[in-house]
Amino acid sequence: MTDPFRFYRELHLADDPTYRAPQDAVDSWRELAEQVRVELARMGFPVTVLSAEMPESKPVGGHVLVHQMEPFGVTLDWHAPVRDSRSYIEKVLNQEQYGLIMYVSLATEVIIRAMLDVLKEAGFRVLIDHRERHSYLCRVLEPPRFPMV
Repeated sequence: MTDPFRFYRELHLADDPTYRAPQDAVDSWRELAEQVRVELARMGFPVTVLSAEMPESKPVGGHVLVHQMEPFGVTLDWHAPVRDSRSYIEKVLNQEQYGLIMYVSLATEVIIRAMLDVLKEAGFRVLIDHRERHSYLCRVLEPPRFPMV
């Protein structure tokens, strides 16, 4: 499995914000993402594998994101159905940070961490990567060395 952190050096040396990881690295992450999808589905979390850079609308539910650009690698995400509701969108547009928006944010965190914990128990190498303020990436770095069948 290709270590996503090795591309941060190349990103900074290239001084190019559009720097993309090589195709062989991305292919290894797609393979890992598919293994993550299978394991999470097996445990009752149906998820969709998506390219993080594609401007497609994200379906409701769990996502396994493959990042060709920074932050590189495989991460988990969740899209709650309420985020598509008129009231939620209005609150976002009005920049109301508390109430429904805070609840959805916290619930999303709980669900993502639950998926990450399931993967950890299954033997995947995972990492909670601090980004900024209260923002974290839940990364999947490697598949299990000794998979449970």
